[in-house]
Amino acid sequence: MVKDKELSRGINLPIAIFIIVGMVIGAGIWLNPAAYLSRTGPAIFISYLIAVIPSIFVAFISAYLGSAFPVAGGSYVITSRLLGKFGGFMVVWLIILAVGTTLAYLSSMFGLFLAQAFLIPAGLDLIVVILIGIVVLMVFYFLNWIKIELSGLIELIITIFGDILVMIIFIIAAIPAFNPSNIANLFPIGISPVLFAALIFFFSYVGFTLILDVAGEVKNPKKNIPRALLISFIILISLYTLQAFMVAGVQPWNVPIGTVLEIIITHGLLPQGAVVFIGILIAVAIASTIHPSYMAYSRDILMISREHLFPKIFSKVNEKHKTPRHALTLLFIVGIIFLITFIPALTMLAGLTIELAATLLSAIVGVVVLIIQIPLCIGAIFFQRKFPEWHDKAGFKPSKVWIVIFGILGAVFSALFLLLLFLDPDAGLIISLIVFPFMGIGAIVYLIRNAMLKRKGLDVKAMMKKLPESVTLED
Repeated sequence: MVKDKELSRGINLPIAIFIIVGMVIGAGIWLNPAAYLSRTGPAIFISYLIAVIPSIFVAFISAYLGSAFPVAGGSYVITSRLLGKFGGFMVVWLIILAVGTTLAYLSSMFGLFLAQAFLIPAGLDLIVVILIGIVVLMVFYFLNWIKIELSGLIELIITIFGDILVMIIFIIAAIPAFNPSNIANLFPIGISPVLFAALIFFFSYVGFTLILDVAGEVKNPKKNIPRALLISFIILISLYTLQAFMVAGVQPWNVPIGTVLEIIITHGLLPQGAVVFIGILIAVAIASTIHPSYMAYSRDILMISREHLFPKIFSKVNEKHKTPRHALTLLFIVGIIFLITFIPALTMLAGLTIELAATLLSAIVGVVVLIIQIPLCIGAIFFQRKFPEWHDKAGFKPSKVWIVIFGILGAVFSALFLLLLFLDPDAGLIISLIVFPFMGIGAIVYLIRNAMLKRKGLDVKAMMKKLPESVTLED
């Protein structure tokens, strides 16, 4: 198997499962089922069942690649070996953008839910959101300094109590208020709105490729990576569908409402004190995505730096705790920059709500994830032919036909959703103003860095034909 010499394999199967669950579940499940109910009708839970279909292909490919090549920073390493050094560089460059916007989006939503739970006045909410956001980003930045075993255990606890427990509490609390007549007619406005909502809800399932980036720290990765993906997949689709079903059963579809928390308050599902508790747990659920965002994608920066395409300082691992602190610092700084500039600019200058400003940030994340998924899915098709020795050692080794089918479908669905995002007037504009210039700057930085390496006599292209220096292939 592939073993990293400096990063320790401290992620067991339960921690791997909850890292994936914590990464995938975000603020969306507390917004979308309520906000879209009046647009889809009671069949909103069917939208979640449809939305999961494209993620099946991506999870399948991730299980294959992760068990074949379980190395830290898998998104970079796999892409660079299949598409070359420029492809690998651009993947990490885009990951920095995605993680920065993710951290800003999630930390602002974290602050917003706490502000709502504690009834902060509207005039002060932006200041409170920014201050809480900075604090939460700092807290999880330092939590990722510690050993992966303890950091992973923290993620497991946060996910259980923040994501899973709070959803179970809502589902149980909604049972007495469930009105079967609310779902008697599942499609009062037709099937098309249900299908359109499924396109939006697809982003609720984004995050399965994260396992590739911490694969170098998973114990028994050949077996545990496929198992973790399968189990987390079942947990996620069950929770999402049940929560959306209970929303439809409690809230009349033709009475618009904003969030699931509003449904809890409006229908008196829980006492006021419990509502504050739920608001805090929802904030914790958001935090469960902040934590693995730091954890996983700092490994891509670590690996690309060891191959000289990024500055050497990011290649260092703390000797005591075996964590890439310099890479974590880079992600922390980018997240802070987006939080203190993007959110205030859109709320104060453009007149948008904090929720909408954060949603536009999440659209940037969605675009980057889709862009990265396309080469991974395509690359999986050629993986066996290019690297037969790694394919033979895979713990999850489907037939070539299935790899081709799932690889093509994963790439096609990712490209389709990418196109649909650009067609959205607001999201398309923000994406064009941020993602395209960022990619252009990345291409320039790559050319400069590549020229510097050539002057030093370093042949990075030759490195792409073998394993990274930091890993060895062992039976």
